Amino acid sequence: MDEATVTVGLAYPPAWDPRPPDRIAADLAELHAISPRVRVVRCRLDREAGAAGDIAARLTAVLALKLPEDVTRTAPRLRWVQCLGAGVGHLPVAKLTAHGVRITTGSGANAAAVAEFALARLLWHIKRFDDLARLQTDRRWTPCHGQQLTGTTLGILGAGTIGTHIATRAQAFGMRVLAVARRPRSPHPPVDALYPPEGLHAMLAQCDAVIAALPETPATTGWMDKEAFAAMPPGSFFCNVGRGSLVMEDALVTALRSGHLAAAALDVTAVEPLPADSQLWSAPNLALSPHAAASPAAHFTGLFALLQQNLTRYLAGQPLINRYDPAQGY
Repeated sequence: MDEATVTVGLAYPPAWDPRPPDRIAADLAELHAISPRVRVVRCRLDREAGAAGDIAARLTAVLALKLPEDVTRTAPRLRWVQCLGAGVGHLPVAKLTAHGVRITTGSGANAAAVAEFALARLLWHIKRFDDLARLQTDRRWTPCHGQQLTGTTLGILGAGTIGTHIATRAQAFGMRVLAVARRPRSPHPPVDALYPPEGLHAMLAQCDAVIAALPETPATTGWMDKEAFAAMPPGSFFCNVGRGSLVMEDALVTALRSGHLAAAALDVTAVEPLPADSQLWSAPNLALSPHAAASPAAHFTGLFALLQQNLTRYLAGQPLINRYDPAQGY
């Protein structure tokens, strides 16, 4: 391969992509079709694989969830990392940026599925699906009525791609939608009112339900604490599909046990896998799921579409989509 070749490494187990082989093959063909300069290869860069020396040395870009600390040594020509997920916590970010390697995240690749999951949890609560299921199991024909979403207020923490998908779907239910965002987005997210971070408690006080879809940054760690949950109206609902570090879990459990929160749902926790002795397992009216809001097939379809766009931009010398900003933390 000559100096003009752009070698893109797929550095993740093929089994992670559950789609049919013909769909995967079509995505790879579309990447190759972008330019004769493009070469896409499967590779492993972990220590157990011995870095696959020759392939690693030729890599220009890599699609990966995590990379070893010495990746800039084993892949000296690496110029761009497309992260498999929305976060970069598994990457040696400081070393990569110090070597001039650009990092882009997979943010938004699975936003629709995550938004659907979050709203399904809200519907599970407000429509009393657990109570209805118990009545069926007990063979009891007892009136059990839920409430309606129309006319209620939803607060969204984070107005990124996932937050935007949540807002659009919530408004279709007739909900009033508020959001807290660190910085304005363009285009403006489809919400009724947008609050800065310092307006968090003022927004929370208006909400019948709150869904968090924030990235993990120093600024968001522990953001939902005792005071934040206290700011929410009695009987409200909380759901987190962003990052577990957002929530002070002791404060959430206290709010549930006291009845201040009617219910909550967590798809992410501060420690994953969640330890067997965690108090979250026995917290009342808390629905837990093991980071399962995503749809793997939809994620990889969206991820390859993003990779195709970014590879086209990379070859043209244009700004990349979802460029990681160390100053912002996402």
